[in-house]
Amino acid sequence: MTIMINKDPAAIALQERWERLRSHKRIISRVKLLVEWEQGGAKEHANAVTVDVSHSGCMAVVGADLPLHKRVRLIQQETGRKAEAEVVWRSHEAWDAGFELVKPDATFWGLR
Repeated sequence: MTIMINKDPAAIALQERWERLRSHKRIISRVKLLVEWEQGGAKEHANAVTVDVSHSGCMAVVGADLPLHKRVRLIQQETGRKAEAEVVWRSHEAWDAGFELVKPDATFWGLR
């Protein structure tokens, strides 16, 4: 289901195009994560919370400025489940990031 906020026909067409290109449907879900990665030989981590999730990844607000294509480990804080992922999108602000799971798993998020 698409919620149209902008009534501009060009913006609506663009949003519909992106939805067709996505490999999996997104579900709005707030999941608390710990994001871990290696930086200069040291293990780094930051707290994050998802905005939406899908079979292949998520978009999240992250408390660190992760570079594109960085390989990370996503750890669900509530369950301890872990998944390897890659940063595939960054907003122009440092907080929003898109993660693609290296091995997509529909059960990782625990949604039915």
